[in-house]
Amino acid sequence: MSGRSEMIQAAVRWVVAAGMGGALVAVAVPALAAQEPGAARLYRFMQNGAEVGRETYRHAGGVHERSVVVPLLAVKIDSREEYDGSGRLARFEARVFNATGDSLRATYSLVRQGDSLIATSVVGERTRTRALVSRPDGVVPAQSVSVIAEVVERAAGRDTSFQYLPMGLDTLVTIAVRFSGDTAFVTTAGIPARMSRTGAGPIDVTAQRLRGEVWNGRDSLPPLAGMTRPHRDYAAPPGAAYTAEEVRVPVRYSDTDTFTLGCTLTLPAAGARAVPAAVTITGSGRQSRDEDLWPLLDDYRPFRQVAERLAQAGIGSLRCDDRGVGASGGGDTTVATPVYARDVGQVVAWLRARPGIDARHIALIGHSEGGVIGPLAAVEDPRIAAVVIMAGPGKVGRDILRDQFTRPIQTAPDLPEEERRRQLSGIEGQLDAWAALNAWTRWFTSFDPLPLARRLRQPVLIVHGALDRQVSVGQADTLAAAIRAGGNRDVTVRIFPRLNHLFLPTDGDGSPAEYVGLRQTAVPADVLDTIATWLAARMRR
Repeated sequence: MSGRSEMIQAAVRWVVAAGMGGALVAVAVPALAAQEPGAARLYRFMQNGAEVGRETYRHAGGVHERSVVVPLLAVKIDSREEYDGSGRLARFEARVFNATGDSLRATYSLVRQGDSLIATSVVGERTRTRALVSRPDGVVPAQSVSVIAEVVERAAGRDTSFQYLPMGLDTLVTIAVRFSGDTAFVTTAGIPARMSRTGAGPIDVTAQRLRGEVWNGRDSLPPLAGMTRPHRDYAAPPGAAYTAEEVRVPVRYSDTDTFTLGCTLTLPAAGARAVPAAVTITGSGRQSRDEDLWPLLDDYRPFRQVAERLAQAGIGSLRCDDRGVGASGGGDTTVATPVYARDVGQVVAWLRARPGIDARHIALIGHSEGGVIGPLAAVEDPRIAAVVIMAGPGKVGRDILRDQFTRPIQTAPDLPEEERRRQLSGIEGQLDAWAALNAWTRWFTSFDPLPLARRLRQPVLIVHGALDRQVSVGQADTLAAAIRAGGNRDVTVRIFPRLNHLFLPTDGDGSPAEYVGLRQTAVPADVLDTIATWLAARMRR
């Protein structure tokens, strides 16, 4: 769990360093000696043999231009920096599109006025303007890898550090550059990268198994896959022993904060009595009702599998697109986790009033951050019949993030020990910067799930993959112990060997960097059977 884009960003963690992208420069930026002025350099982002994005970078004189496309994040970002004759930033502009570039999502600009830089962000109908008081050394355009080459060339062979300001944010991040032989090591927000000391050639974000390969301009360049999200059909297939109905669930907090969620209500074949039902809750990030990971894993649709298996057991289910995703409305998607728990409370209330539903037997099934949201909602609503926690956290958020930041550095191949120690020593500062990004990161970083767990009174099933590297498997037993310590005796824990955080089999170590290369994208039957059997036993008491 590393922000509300946990699943996808874990597979492309270099984006964490850029946050929402770019900033300003208040010092001279030397020409990039390894790149002929005016010539374009194209990087292909490769991970486990698959291309996950591209970046074109061009500079001439005082103008630097970048265009980044990352289908995994469904985003295309064009940026332009202009410097005056003394090397100070005169203007920075960025436009954020959907991946195909035909729908503008946001714009960012920085304009120098005297000794100040005025930052303006436009997202939808909201405009924010402020004067920046920090004096950063450079700009971090969102999702860029070329900025790594830029800082290596700026360092000119000297071990040094720069303070860069990510686009759209007011918090500086440290970019440290260290040289060893012919190699330059660059650490940005705790994420290590390496390339040649000249700033030319490929860029390796080794801990994430990401490589920015420079296209030679001669070989034929294949089309970039995953640019357009396919239409998702949530209907039941012909002959299915269940129905799947598209419904809209209202969420009302006030007259000015009302929207609806697009959901699928799945019910077993028609019967004479009302049926128990479960509400599924996605993990962090902008997730669809199926919790799919398109285009990272196109066929991964775990909550659809859960819904179908529950229907076989005579249990209905309601799964919804997150606010602001797919068919759902909704405002700010960086609100703190308790707000999402309130959304779930309203979904449960709607489901209780639905004809054909046994209002006394409604359960919650939450994956990852959903494993926090579910208990939050259940503690507030004692009428909830049962809670299933799939890979939910049992540590303070900061400790989970520390694990996620530390392990890639500790396991990075061929990283000199001195450099490894140096990178590890900077993690606490990076955690501080991450925590300050928005309301969600502030809440998550400080949240301890164990006091909440001790308040859970409903029957609880905890399932976890033994090779989970996002929420370590030991947290399952920690969480269960806390629930039992509160007096709850109906707590079941099941650990599944060889499964990662996605509940998918892996022959590797379970690292998020492996996700893009996974061959099996269906949750194994024994996980689904465990959930369905356990719920069936408790929902008919």
